[in-house]
Amino acid sequence: MKSALFYRLLPLLACLLLVLSGCGKKGPVKPLEKPLPAAPQKLTAVQQGDRFQVTWEIPKINQDGSPLTDLQGFRVYKMRYNPGDDCPECRDTSTLLLQVDLDFLKNAERRGDRMTIWDNVLQTGFGYQYRVTPYTQKEREGESAIVRRPFLPPLPSPRWQAASGHDRMARLSWLTPAIPATAELIGYNLYRLAPGEEPTSLPVNSPPLTETRHEDFGLQNDVTYSYSVRVIVRLNQTLVESEASQSIEVTPRAGQ
Repeated sequence: MKSALFYRLLPLLACLLLVLSGCGKKGPVKPLEKPLPAAPQKLTAVQQGDRFQVTWEIPKINQDGSPLTDLQGFRVYKMRYNPGDDCPECRDTSTLLLQVDLDFLKNAERRGDRMTIWDNVLQTGFGYQYRVTPYTQKEREGESAIVRRPFLPPLPSPRWQAASGHDRMARLSWLTPAIPATAELIGYNLYRLAPGEEPTSLPVNSPPLTETRHEDFGLQNDVTYSYSVRVIVRLNQTLVESEASQSIEVTPRAGQ
């Protein structure tokens, strides 16, 4: 009887020994996957004339809070929707608008940790959603950030009134364009371009100028600068910039 019971319990004892000893068939050890990037920060979409300027900040951490060290770039997805729809996010029909590779920037601007792209394929009466998704060197996508904005009829641009160069300074003034009666005037953004510089998304001023004149100090004499200006309004609870004015050139000179 004891011998029979022993043989009946033998398989159970063998399994128990395998568990306790850690022996048995083992597969290859799988490496832990690296955590994925957190969402981009401060994503905005601002209408400038007939285009949207989409801006965000590069994330510094992964979703688990660890440092983000393998970020390769961003994929920007675009979706058109009806502003009268109560739930534009219920049916995501986004398509890839642009892939931004941080090593080979094309159709994008980087200033520090600030990324900017532009989109001018738009239609009045519709809204547009932009979803910005970071991806790693191994093509793995992280957490997305989303912004939605209606596209409104473009505003006319300001017109220059006067521009003159002085010692290391430019003195500028302009005229406010006609804006819709329902719009709230916020101010103006002034843009400057020096010889050899790439056009920039950043205005000279921050915050918006509230007067139709500005003195721009700290310039180099005998260098010709190009300026343009946009009016900013709040329309339908949305900030909108106008078309840019025509460029005007100013050359500061000593003694003027």
